[in-house]
Amino acid sequence: MHLFSYNSKHKVVVGVIVILWAAYSFSGARKANVYSEKGQVLQSGDFKNGKNHGKWVWYYPNGKKKMEGRFDMGSREGEWLTYNGKGQVLTKSNYRNDKLEGIVTVFDDEQNVISQTLYINDEIVKKDL
Repeated sequence: MHLFSYNSKHKVVVGVIVILWAAYSFSGARKANVYSEKGQVLQSGDFKNGKNHGKWVWYYPNGKKKMEGRFDMGSREGEWLTYNGKGQVLTKSNYRNDKLEGIVTVFDDEQNVISQTLYINDEIVKKDL
């Protein structure tokens, strides 16, 4: 049985296929959807090189958005919003290089502004603007 000898070429071919599959799986863009037991999407987003990348959205079990924002290779970037269970905005904030940058606004259930805080490089600069 030459096919299964120690130095047979099929082992090399299978090894190369496994390595190529692993490289593709762990370095390519992938979708990361998490579902509830009832099939409801609880989280949706993409990966790139194993890191969160692009738009990500988290959901309450009732299907309403819980939080959304963008990642750039694992780093939070731009506007991020959190929502209550009714789908109303609770907080609005901005990130640069995974750090709070700009005004963070907190809203009540009637969408009135409760507070605003200015952040620069993840540090509070001024509260209650």
